[in-house]
Amino acid sequence: MLLLENSQDHSGLFFTTMKKCIRLSLVLILSAFGSGQLNAQITILDQSMLTQASFNTFTPVSVIGAQDWYFGSSTYGAVCSGYYSAQNHENEDWLISPNLNLAGTNNTKLTFSHTRGSTPFVNVGVAEGWYKVFATANYSGDPATTAWIELTGVNQAITVGWQFVSSGELIIPEAAKSANSRIAFRYQSSATQSATWEIKNVKVTADAPVNPNTSEFKITNWNTEWLGCTAFGPTDENLQFSNVAAAMLAMDSDIYCIQEVSNLLTNPSIPALVAIMGSDVWEGRIVYPNAYDCEQRQGIIYKKARVQYVYSAMLSSGSPAQGNSYYYNWSSGRYPARYDVNLVSGANLIPLSIINIHAKAEDGDAGSYTRRLGGSEALKTILDGTGYNTRNLVLIGDFNDYLVGTTSSNCSCTDSPYKNFMDDVTNYIPTTQYLNDAHWNHPLIENIILSNELSSNYVMNSSAQEVAAAQSISDYYNTTSDHLPVSARFQFSTLATPSYSVPTSFTIYPNPVAAELTFEGTAPEDDAAIILYDLAGRKMRFEKTNTHSLNVATLPSGIYILKVGNKFGRFVKN
Repeated sequence: MLLLENSQDHSGLFFTTMKKCIRLSLVLILSAFGSGQLNAQITILDQSMLTQASFNTFTPVSVIGAQDWYFGSSTYGAVCSGYYSAQNHENEDWLISPNLNLAGTNNTKLTFSHTRGSTPFVNVGVAEGWYKVFATANYSGDPATTAWIELTGVNQAITVGWQFVSSGELIIPEAAKSANSRIAFRYQSSATQSATWEIKNVKVTADAPVNPNTSEFKITNWNTEWLGCTAFGPTDENLQFSNVAAAMLAMDSDIYCIQEVSNLLTNPSIPALVAIMGSDVWEGRIVYPNAYDCEQRQGIIYKKARVQYVYSAMLSSGSPAQGNSYYYNWSSGRYPARYDVNLVSGANLIPLSIINIHAKAEDGDAGSYTRRLGGSEALKTILDGTGYNTRNLVLIGDFNDYLVGTTSSNCSCTDSPYKNFMDDVTNYIPTTQYLNDAHWNHPLIENIILSNELSSNYVMNSSAQEVAAAQSISDYYNTTSDHLPVSARFQFSTLATPSYSVPTSFTIYPNPVAAELTFEGTAPEDDAAIILYDLAGRKMRFEKTNTHSLNVATLPSGIYILKVGNKFGRFVKN
């Protein structure tokens, strides 16, 4: 073991009276959010460790002893102890995170909650360094041969057994950052002494890398819980509209995909919400075939200056699956809604298709699980077809189930009903796969899946719950929604700056490339600077050379910009 030093359109009627009534409360709620919302931050890892699925995202490795890290419970999280069968045992056990892309991140921090117990033993092994945290830029697969960097400053001041305390903010140093970083917890004990170490709420955050030569777009999903319906959901409709509008303005997303929207001809929720937010800036659309009381539909709200509406429709024609009709599988007609828009990125218009879904609920019974599974199978058949399979596609909404495992407990099912998407790693990217709900302590049921066409535009690890939306609204879960918004960020070239817009000005081959890249048409002088950028504008490598080749074998798969002197080229790394 190498330990290094810490080095949609429907005009309708606007709710003018409502707009006047809630203006003051809107201003007050916006004030509560504060200016911190302007700072772009990404959540790279967020695992509660309070479910088996969350614990399973980590890998336990036993180096010494028969004991190991295991999932304790929804209270204890990840647990390791050297005390077994009334004896102490010598142990060294590691709990290693999944792969984390920390390349180009700034102000990167790890936080978690932990405890030891019982009270007489909370300090056993502290002085000896038995409870340490590490990070690495390159995990070898074996803790003993990995170059680890200790993350110092862990708050070890636990005075009462089984009482969780915060670790404090642990800075992950530059030397531990790469596209393949990991963090790890190391537990130790001896044959004469041991204590139990419990860990939960493990989170890695960073400042989002900013590239002035790209346009960044933020897309947010939110089940707004019977918005505009007086029979269900929050009882004070005016307050709910006020809170939703305030939260949307504060989150400052470019597109909001919302579910559980009631939009009667006599009571149009989308125009009402736009009026509150400001119709000079915002616009909304909803696929609206019926006018039943409290009809649940999926709509979008978007910034007019940043997003152009093109087309919308319900995906109402699909195949039967799992013994049910397509209609029945989609909650008796709550079909996926398709919205085609253009993102305005500098001089570019970038086409984007959004598939906004609200799957069958009642998560515990086998019948509802089967309907979600059938709906997922039929939808994927549509999206895999020629009308969709080359689009920039965002599949987003209330999936009413996990992407890994399932909410259903009263059936023999264990796989996610969306496993068909998860298994198709060539065509779909599940950005919320391992995220955990901050309030309900289970994996997310509000999810975002992207088509492979957006792989180079998605800001890695940017999908996250908007926890501040709940924290800044009084009694949020009763007055506003029982769901938290979930957002993701995307970057596209503006074509405004030559260094990111010029076509390839020299020959690059092979392209795509696996290892050795050759470029011709340039005449690098001795020690000419070669710079590699990813499409987010992050500098991936800098070196000087007088040759016409570059080894890129260690680069993650993706699209890159190669700068040689003052010339630019683009290549794909397999």
